[in-house]
Amino acid sequence: MGLLTWLLGACSGDPQKAGDLFVAEATAALEAVPDVVTSNVVYTDPGGMGATVTVRVTASPTADLLTVLDNSLKAFSAASSTLKPLSPVYFYVFPDGSVENGIRPDVLGLRQSPTVEEIRKYAGGG
Repeated sequence: MGLLTWLLGACSGDPQKAGDLFVAEATAALEAVPDVVTSNVVYTDPGGMGATVTVRVTASPTADLLTVLDNSLKAFSAASSTLKPLSPVYFYVFPDGSVENGIRPDVLGLRQSPTVEEIRKYAGGG
C-alpha cells in the first residue's frame, strides 16, 4: 500500500509546470551572464520518453564565445536542480547576427549534446 501511495504521489506532479519553472529560472540565470544578449530555453517532456532541453544563447557580437559558453554552462547547471541527470541538453552559443558561427559544448571537452549530469560535473556541482 505504501508503494502504491508513493507511485501515485510521484505521478501526480505536473512535469510541464516543473518544466516551466525550470525555463524561467534558467532563462534568468543565463541572461545574467556577462555578454549574453538573450537566451531561449525550451524544456520538452513528452511523458515517459524522458525530457530534453534546448538552450540557445545569443552573445554580444564582440564577446569571447568560449567564455560565454563556459559561464552559460555554469549558470545552466546552477538552475538545473529540478532536472533529471540523464536528460540531454542541446546547447548552442552564437554571436548576435551570426547564428551560423556558434559553438557547442564539445569545444570545452564535453559531448556536443551533454546530459544535465555532465554539465553539472563540468560546472563543479556534480
